[in-house]
Amino acid sequence: MLKISRMSDYAIVLLTALARDEAAQYNARALAECTGLTLPSVGKLLKALTAQGLLISQQGRNGGYRLARNAQSISLADIIEAIDGPIAMTDCFDTSHDCSYEANCAVRPHWQAINQGLHALLDDITLARLIQPVKTEPALAVPIWFSQSAHGGERVILAQEQRSGSAK
Repeated sequence: MLKISRMSDYAIVLLTALARDEAAQYNARALAECTGLTLPSVGKLLKALTAQGLLISQQGRNGGYRLARNAQSISLADIIEAIDGPIAMTDCFDTSHDCSYEANCAVRPHWQAINQGLHALLDDITLARLIQPVKTEPALAVPIWFSQSAHGGERVILAQEQRSGSAK
């Protein structure tokens, strides 16, 4: 199963709450109450998101947290990377990863394309988009990477083939 971490999920919840009123500042307790997240989790996330430049923290009596940029310029990719690090489906692209199969791996170039596609998809979804009402029809166009051939096997369909209509 491919899924984001619980803390990334919570960070997205926190940032969408802040995006609903970009001019306002909220303290950790108010954010915990309005999101239903625990105060320790909220505190930990606020610290991490501030350190990564997604939030601005103001100390003092009227202090609190607010978005560092407008909601249109903060993507899901930004949030996930701030909490979990680089987005990758496999460890192949981690510089500390040592794989004995790398020299003979025919799949590695495909993982790179898949990782880039996933990152592009997450980068296209902004906080501004997440606070809008959900449309009844699908809002995301997810590329089809594999299709069933007439002979029962799978083959890769490139995005270029899909756009030109030449995929068969």
